[in-house]
Amino acid sequence: MIEVSVLSGVVIGISLPLALFGVERTLERKTEKKAKQNGRKIWWSLIPERKTRDFKTGEVLKTGTGVDFDPRHGHYMKCGETIITLSSASLVFIPTLHFSSTLPWVGLPLVLLGFTVVYALAFMGLLTYFYEMELQDPDSFTATRSCALFALGFGGLSCFAIAYFVLSILIGSALSHGAVISGGH
Repeated sequence: MIEVSVLSGVVIGISLPLALFGVERTLERKTEKKAKQNGRKIWWSLIPERKTRDFKTGEVLKTGTGVDFDPRHGHYMKCGETIITLSSASLVFIPTLHFSSTLPWVGLPLVLLGFTVVYALAFMGLLTYFYEMELQDPDSFTATRSCALFALGFGGLSCFAIAYFVLSILIGSALSHGAVISGGH
């Protein structure tokens, strides 16, 4: 039988990105509807138009040039790599600790760290794929693809944050009860 903590991790890990996708898609639909009412076509891009601010009036002005995505793509990849590295290392290290008082609940953060790795890898892969596709066909980046990237990126980041928050509570609780013993001793 699956432990409650593991099942909780699976439910949270699956529902969190789905909820983020739903919220983002709702916002995108509202934007589409408003644009359509104003007689405009809306489109999504990884290469948005550069804007500048007139400091005298405070007005935002369009420059007519795009913002290069390559530097930002590299930053997103580095963030994903860092989160994957920390999550993977935690998945290896945490089971070597012995939490006698809180052991059953360690399953929750471990499952969430596993989801973090999966979502971060999917985010990195799809971001690169969608960017390459948009370079070939600017209309290929759609609202659904934008929402998927948002859900995977922030879903992975949220799973990571929740996992470490829960771990900090579990380890703090175990330490306060004198119940943490290193696996090597």
